Amino acid sequence: MPHILIITTGGTISTRRGPSGGGAVPLLKSEELTALLPRGIELAFEEFTNVPGSHFTPASALTLARRVEAALQHSEVAGVVVTHGVDTLEETAYLIDLVVTAEKPVALTGAARPPTSADYDGVANLAAAIRVAASPAARGLGALIVFAEQIHAAAAAQMVHAQAREAFASPGLGPLGRVEGEQIWIARRPVARQQIACPRLEEPVDLLRLTQGADVRQLRHSIEDGVPGIVLEAFGGGRLPPWWLPQLSDAIRHRIAVVIASRCGAGGLGDEHGYVGAYHDLRRAGVLFAPNLSGPKARIKLMAALGAARSAQELRAFFS
Repeated sequence: MPHILIITTGGTISTRRGPSGGGAVPLLKSEELTALLPRGIELAFEEFTNVPGSHFTPASALTLARRVEAALQHSEVAGVVVTHGVDTLEETAYLIDLVVTAEKPVALTGAARPPTSADYDGVANLAAAIRVAASPAARGLGALIVFAEQIHAAAAAQMVHAQAREAFASPGLGPLGRVEGEQIWIARRPVARQQIACPRLEEPVDLLRLTQGADVRQLRHSIEDGVPGIVLEAFGGGRLPPWWLPQLSDAIRHRIAVVIASRCGAGGLGDEHGYVGAYHDLRRAGVLFAPNLSGPKARIKLMAALGAARSAQELRAFFS
């Protein structure tokens, strides 16, 4: 019988209506969840914290990742499940994917609907995540997000709907597989998964999203604040308005690491356009590129890379 450790962090999956009659608050304890789960897998619960996803921080996520890594070193533990608030679940999952080296499965899940709702999905998602974490087929896939019976790679998964039960998807790629009853189906494996052995995260790293006609005030403020890193969610395959280029060059002169991601949230970077502000100008400026990563994930990666790199060359290698 496989032994699965469930690490709870809070979020909608572990909430119920408070005694004051207000909204859903983190009160549901692991013992109450256990009675609702299917038999056949040995479960152990451990509370890491009890906060909504919107209260989670990268520092908390790194501490959680270290706890997951330590748990997976025990021979009796076949896999780990992490329950998490959906708001920042994808960022925590990606950081765990970057820093945890164990081959055993790690499945993160949550709930789109609270237990006060008639269509609460927390128990079904947790049961599916447990089955994934207990499956030998999930070994070596890295951190996974299991939601609405779909299995997503942490690097690709994004929250794409604020209310639907199918809250997560992998734009441009699709899920790795599915949970069908007690069966786990893996259709493909993640490509070019990356790991970064970071002793710490470098904060703050700012994330700026490009919009039509956007001015450079936010970028200028980040430079003046002396942040160690900036992620720009650029247009398409990596394009900025021409009036952003002088400030971009100024950031690089100040030795601020600048990473370009696409505001599309998925897809590679690069184009053949020759106009000012296109990909070729960004490449010449010396920025780093994060293809196939959303802006929030590129920010997590830059924090980890800055915490691990001992030189500018090593930092660039993480994004090559």
